[in-house]
Amino acid sequence: MQRIGQPALMGQLLAGIVLGPTVFGLVWPEAQNFIFPADPAQKGMIDGVSQIGILLLLLLTGMETDLKLVRKSGWAAIAISLSGIALPFICGFALGQYLPASLIAGDRLVPSLFLGTALSISSIKIVAMVVREMNFMRRDLGQIIVATAIMEDTVGWVIIAITFGIAGAGGGGGHIDLAGLGGTVAGVVLFLLFCFTAGRWLVFSAIRWVNDNFRSEFPVITAILVIMGTSALITQFLGVRTVLGAFMAGLGIG
Repeated sequence: MQRIGQPALMGQLLAGIVLGPTVFGLVWPEAQNFIFPADPAQKGMIDGVSQIGILLLLLLTGMETDLKLVRKSGWAAIAISLSGIALPFICGFALGQYLPASLIAGDRLVPSLFLGTALSISSIKIVAMVVREMNFMRRDLGQIIVATAIMEDTVGWVIIAITFGIAGAGGGGGHIDLAGLGGTVAGVVLFLLFCFTAGRWLVFSAIRWVNDNFRSEFPVITAILVIMGTSALITQFLGVRTVLGAFMAGLGIG
Protein backbone atom coordinates (compact mmCIF):
# COMPACT_ATOMS: atom_id res chain seq x y z
CA MET A 1 0.00 0.00 0.00
CA GLN A 2 2.86 2.39 0.77
CA ARG A 3 4.43 1.61 -2.61
CA ILE A 4 1.26 2.86 -4.37
CA GLY A 5 0.99 5.96 -2.16
CA GLN A 6 -1.55 4.72 0.38
CA PRO A 7 -1.21 4.41 4.19
CA ALA A 8 0.16 1.10 5.49
CA LEU A 9 -3.08 0.86 7.47
CA MET A 10 -4.90 -0.11 4.26
CA GLY A 11 -2.54 -3.07 3.81
CA GLN A 12 -3.04 -4.13 7.43
CA LEU A 13 -6.83 -4.05 7.07
CA LEU A 14 -6.70 -5.98 3.80
CA ALA A 15 -4.33 -8.56 5.36
CA GLY A 16 -6.80 -9.03 8.23
CA ILE A 17 -9.65 -9.60 5.78
CA VAL A 18 -7.59 -12.08 3.74
CA LEU A 19 -6.44 -14.04 6.83
CA GLY A 20 -9.85 -13.97 8.48
CA PRO A 21 -12.96 -16.09 7.89
CA THR A 22 -14.02 -13.91 4.95
CA VAL A 23 -11.32 -15.24 2.56
CA PHE A 24 -8.92 -17.76 4.16
CA GLY A 25 -11.68 -19.27 6.30
CA LEU A 26 -13.94 -19.63 3.26
CA VAL A 27 -11.27 -21.20 1.03
CA TRP A 28 -9.64 -23.49 3.65
CA PRO A 29 -11.55 -23.35 6.96
CA GLU A 30 -9.58 -26.17 8.64
CA ALA A 31 -6.25 -24.38 8.13
CA GLN A 32 -7.72 -21.05 9.21
CA ASN A 33 -9.03 -22.60 12.43
CA PHE A 34 -5.66 -24.30 13.04
CA ILE A 35 -3.65 -21.08 12.65
CA PHE A 36 -6.20 -18.88 14.45
CA PRO A 37 -7.88 -21.20 16.99
CA ALA A 38 -11.08 -20.13 18.72
CA ASP A 39 -9.50 -20.78 22.13
CA PRO A 40 -10.10 -17.70 24.38
CA ALA A 41 -6.50 -17.81 25.65
CA GLN A 42 -5.11 -17.61 22.09
CA LYS A 43 -7.47 -14.77 21.20
CA GLY A 44 -6.53 -13.03 24.43
CA MET A 45 -2.83 -13.09 23.52
CA ILE A 46 -3.46 -11.60 20.08
CA ASP A 47 -5.74 -8.99 21.63
CA GLY A 48 -3.07 -8.15 24.21
CA VAL A 49 -0.45 -7.54 21.53
CA SER A 50 -2.90 -5.38 19.55
CA GLN A 51 -3.77 -3.32 22.63
CA ILE A 52 -0.08 -2.61 23.30
CA GLY A 53 0.31 -1.49 19.69
CA ILE A 54 -2.73 0.79 19.94
CA LEU A 55 -1.44 2.41 23.14
CA LEU A 56 2.01 2.99 21.61
CA LEU A 57 0.39 4.50 18.52
CA LEU A 58 -1.63 6.98 20.61
CA LEU A 59 1.44 7.70 22.76
CA LEU A 60 3.41 8.68 19.64
CA THR A 61 0.45 10.70 18.33
CA GLY A 62 0.29 12.63 21.60
CA MET A 63 4.05 13.25 21.53
CA GLU A 64 3.73 14.72 18.02
CA THR A 65 0.72 16.91 18.85
CA ASP A 66 1.58 20.60 19.09
CA LEU A 67 -0.66 22.20 21.73
CA LYS A 68 0.04 25.67 20.32
CA LEU A 69 -1.46 24.65 16.98
CA VAL A 70 -4.40 22.99 18.73
CA ARG A 71 -5.08 26.13 20.78
CA LYS A 72 -4.90 28.26 17.66
CA SER A 73 -7.59 26.14 16.02
CA GLY A 74 -9.39 25.27 19.26
CA TRP A 75 -12.82 26.66 18.41
CA ALA A 76 -12.74 25.05 14.98
CA ALA A 77 -11.90 21.67 16.53
CA ILE A 78 -14.67 22.04 19.13
CA ALA A 79 -17.26 23.06 16.52
CA ILE A 80 -16.28 20.20 14.18
CA SER A 81 -16.31 17.71 17.06
CA LEU A 82 -19.75 18.76 18.34
CA SER A 83 -21.32 18.72 14.88
CA GLY A 84 -19.58 15.44 14.07
CA ILE A 85 -21.14 13.87 17.17
CA ALA A 86 -24.57 15.52 17.25
CA LEU A 87 -25.85 14.92 13.71
CA PRO A 88 -24.89 11.21 13.38
CA PHE A 89 -26.08 10.55 16.96
CA ILE A 90 -29.49 12.09 16.26
CA CYS A 91 -29.82 10.04 13.06
CA GLY A 92 -28.81 6.80 14.80
CA PHE A 93 -31.08 7.43 17.78
CA ALA A 94 -34.01 8.18 15.46
CA LEU A 95 -33.29 4.97 13.53
CA GLY A 96 -33.52 2.98 16.76
CA GLN A 97 -36.83 4.61 17.63
CA TYR A 98 -38.44 3.77 14.29
CA LEU A 99 -37.03 0.31 13.56
CA PRO A 100 -39.62 -2.47 13.24
CA ALA A 101 -40.63 -3.98 16.57
CA SER A 102 -39.44 -7.40 15.34
CA LEU A 103 -35.83 -6.11 15.38
CA ILE A 104 -35.99 -4.56 18.87
CA ALA A 105 -36.20 -6.68 22.01
CA GLY A 106 -37.91 -4.81 24.84
CA ASP A 107 -37.33 -1.12 25.48
CA ARG A 108 -36.01 0.97 22.57
CA LEU A 109 -33.84 3.36 24.61
CA VAL A 110 -30.69 1.22 24.91
CA PRO A 111 -30.63 0.05 21.24
CA SER A 112 -31.24 3.64 20.12
CA LEU A 113 -28.34 4.91 22.25
CA PHE A 114 -26.05 2.20 20.89
CA LEU A 115 -26.98 3.00 17.28
CA GLY A 116 -26.48 6.73 17.83
CA THR A 117 -23.09 6.20 19.47
CA ALA A 118 -21.94 3.70 16.83
CA LEU A 119 -22.62 6.24 14.07
CA SER A 120 -21.13 9.24 15.87
CA ILE A 121 -17.94 7.83 17.42
CA SER A 122 -14.70 7.95 15.43
CA SER A 123 -11.83 5.49 15.57
CA ILE A 124 -8.98 7.61 16.94
CA LYS A 125 -6.60 4.69 16.33
CA ILE A 126 -7.20 4.67 12.58
CA VAL A 127 -7.37 8.47 12.37
CA ALA A 128 -4.04 8.85 14.17
CA MET A 129 -2.32 6.23 12.03
CA VAL A 130 -3.50 7.75 8.74
CA VAL A 131 -2.61 11.32 9.78
CA ARG A 132 0.88 10.26 10.92
CA GLU A 133 1.61 8.20 7.81
CA MET A 134 0.45 10.96 5.48
CA ASN A 135 2.82 13.41 7.30
CA PHE A 136 -0.01 15.69 8.40
CA MET A 137 0.78 15.79 12.13
CA ARG A 138 2.72 19.07 11.86
CA ARG A 139 0.04 20.82 9.80
CA ASP A 140 -2.96 22.73 11.10
CA LEU A 141 -5.33 20.34 9.32
CA GLY A 142 -3.73 17.28 10.88
CA GLN A 143 -3.82 18.82 14.36
CA ILE A 144 -7.53 19.70 13.96
CA ILE A 145 -8.33 16.17 12.74
CA VAL A 146 -6.57 14.50 15.68
CA ALA A 147 -7.97 16.93 18.28
CA THR A 148 -11.48 16.46 16.88
CA ALA A 149 -11.16 12.67 16.86
CA ILE A 150 -9.93 12.64 20.48
CA MET A 151 -12.89 14.77 21.61
CA GLU A 152 -15.38 12.64 19.69
CA ASP A 153 -13.84 9.44 21.04
CA THR A 154 -13.97 10.70 24.64
CA VAL A 155 -17.57 11.90 24.42
CA GLY A 156 -18.58 8.70 22.63
CA TRP A 157 -17.14 6.45 25.32
CA VAL A 158 -18.79 8.51 28.05
CA ILE A 159 -22.11 7.90 26.21
CA ILE A 160 -21.25 4.20 25.98
CA ALA A 161 -20.63 4.14 29.75
CA ILE A 162 -24.05 5.74 30.28
CA THR A 163 -25.67 3.21 27.94
CA PHE A 164 -24.05 0.27 29.75
CA GLY A 165 -25.33 1.71 33.03
CA ILE A 166 -28.87 1.87 31.67
CA ALA A 167 -28.62 -1.63 30.19
CA GLY A 168 -27.24 -2.98 33.47
CA ALA A 169 -30.22 -1.53 35.31
CA GLY A 170 -32.55 -3.30 32.95
CA GLY A 171 -33.13 -0.39 30.59
CA GLY A 172 -36.72 -0.16 31.67
CA GLY A 173 -38.16 3.30 31.65
CA GLY A 174 -34.83 4.84 30.64
CA HIS A 175 -33.43 5.10 34.16
CA ILE A 176 -29.99 6.73 34.18
CA ASP A 177 -27.50 6.31 37.00
CA LEU A 178 -26.85 10.01 37.54
CA ALA A 179 -24.31 9.32 40.29
CA GLY A 180 -22.28 7.02 38.05
CA LEU A 181 -22.52 9.42 35.11
CA GLY A 182 -21.45 12.36 37.27
CA GLY A 183 -18.55 10.36 38.64
CA THR A 184 -17.33 9.43 35.13
CA VAL A 185 -17.58 12.97 33.77
CA ALA A 186 -16.00 14.51 36.89
CA GLY A 187 -13.22 11.93 36.85
CA VAL A 188 -12.39 12.64 33.19
CA VAL A 189 -12.41 16.41 33.78
CA LEU A 190 -10.14 16.09 36.83
CA PHE A 191 -7.81 13.75 34.95
CA LEU A 192 -7.49 16.22 32.04
CA LEU A 193 -6.89 19.13 34.43
CA PHE A 194 -4.20 17.11 36.21
CA CYS A 195 -2.53 16.23 32.89
CA PHE A 196 -2.34 19.88 31.83
CA THR A 197 -1.10 21.15 35.21
CA ALA A 198 0.75 19.11 37.82
CA GLY A 199 0.92 16.07 35.57
CA ARG A 200 3.25 17.77 33.10
CA TRP A 201 5.68 18.70 35.88
CA LEU A 202 5.42 15.18 37.33
CA VAL A 203 6.17 13.55 33.98
CA PHE A 204 9.16 15.85 33.37
CA SER A 205 10.53 15.26 36.87
CA ALA A 206 10.11 11.47 36.65
CA ILE A 207 11.87 11.20 33.28
CA ARG A 208 14.69 13.50 34.35
CA TRP A 209 15.18 11.61 37.65
CA VAL A 210 15.27 8.25 35.88
CA ASN A 211 17.73 9.55 33.30
CA ASP A 212 20.05 10.96 36.00
CA ASN A 213 19.96 8.04 38.43
CA PHE A 214 19.58 4.79 36.48
CA ARG A 215 22.40 3.13 34.59
CA SER A 216 20.38 0.33 33.01
CA GLU A 217 19.65 0.13 29.30
CA PHE A 218 16.88 2.38 27.98
CA PRO A 219 15.80 3.83 31.37
CA VAL A 220 13.93 6.76 29.79
CA ILE A 221 11.97 4.55 27.39
CA THR A 222 11.05 2.28 30.30
CA ALA A 223 9.84 5.28 32.32
CA ILE A 224 7.79 6.49 29.34
CA LEU A 225 6.13 3.07 29.00
CA VAL A 226 5.32 3.01 32.74
CA ILE A 227 3.81 6.51 32.51
CA MET A 228 1.78 5.48 29.48
CA GLY A 229 0.49 2.32 31.15
CA THR A 230 -0.42 4.13 34.37
CA SER A 231 -2.28 6.85 32.49
CA ALA A 232 -4.14 4.26 30.40
CA LEU A 233 -5.16 2.34 33.52
CA ILE A 234 -6.50 5.54 35.10
CA THR A 235 -8.80 6.27 32.14
CA GLN A 236 -9.88 2.63 32.04
CA PHE A 237 -10.78 2.88 35.74
CA LEU A 238 -12.75 6.08 35.03
CA GLY A 239 -14.90 4.20 32.53
CA VAL A 240 -13.48 5.56 29.26
CA ARG A 241 -11.04 4.08 26.79
CA THR A 242 -7.35 3.47 27.56
CA VAL A 243 -6.41 5.33 24.37
CA LEU A 244 -7.30 8.65 26.03
CA GLY A 245 -4.80 7.95 28.81
CA ALA A 246 -2.08 6.96 26.33
CA PHE A 247 -2.69 10.09 24.26
CA MET A 248 -2.55 12.37 27.31
CA ALA A 249 0.65 10.66 28.43
CA GLY A 250 2.12 11.39 25.01
CA LEU A 251 1.09 15.05 25.31
CA GLY A 252 2.84 15.35 28.67
CA ILE A 253 5.97 13.61 27.44
CA GLY A 254 6.07 15.55 24.17
